[in-house]
Amino acid sequence: MPQFFVMSSDIVDSRCRIAGDDYRHLASVRRVRPDDRIMLRDERGDSLSGRVVNVTDSYIEVEIVGRSAGAPPPADITLCMCLLKGKNFDLVIEKAVEVGVSRIVPVLSERTIARPADAEARVTRWDRKAGEAAKQSLRGTRPVIGEIRSFTELIAGERDRVRIIAHPGAPGSLMQVLRRERSCGISLLVGPEGGFSPREVAAAEEAGWTAAGIGFSQMRAGTAAIVLCGIIVYEWGERDNACSAVST
Repeated sequence: MPQFFVMSSDIVDSRCRIAGDDYRHLASVRRVRPDDRIMLRDERGDSLSGRVVNVTDSYIEVEIVGRSAGAPPPADITLCMCLLKGKNFDLVIEKAVEVGVSRIVPVLSERTIARPADAEARVTRWDRKAGEAAKQSLRGTRPVIGEIRSFTELIAGERDRVRIIAHPGAPGSLMQVLRRERSCGISLLVGPEGGFSPREVAAAEEAGWTAAGIGFSQMRAGTAAIVLCGIIVYEWGERDNACSAVST
């Protein structure tokens, strides 16, 4: 069974109520009954063992019977992903959450084809998909989906972090950058289907971003996003856990 996210402020006298979409999933799909056990997570990432006490027409009451501290994320990764056509962006969100990114920022670049008119509704739907992926993959925390930003606005921000723009034509590789840089956070900018224009790459580098590629293959945008995030998790996992220990 997947886990479900709750706020610690909603837990009173070791009990909480689950309503909304999670209630409907548990009651109608999972068909939980009193005394069934479910797994919960709070906003700090703590794992909570719950026992179903009552199932009503609008909520499920759960008693918290166990708690354990959650492990920190393998790396503090913000994926700045240019919008993709069709359902491809949805797939990137799902897989990026499974890999372990902390935050996803949708970006509009020069060659971006998908330009939704209903931006707010899209972000709401992407946030829901991220939440579903976090439940299914038993993530310790629920990743954040940011608002859609323009390329120019994006490269001007994300400071105090290592900032990498993925570009197949870059002279340096992602591995070289990761092994050279030292930080507790990284922002990775990945282009749309047509990649970034030379003008965009130059503008990003001027703003302090480092252009980097893999070197052995030119992948589709969605594939590149997941592969590059996986490499970062592998290379920086232990380093970021150490950073978390220091910060706490």
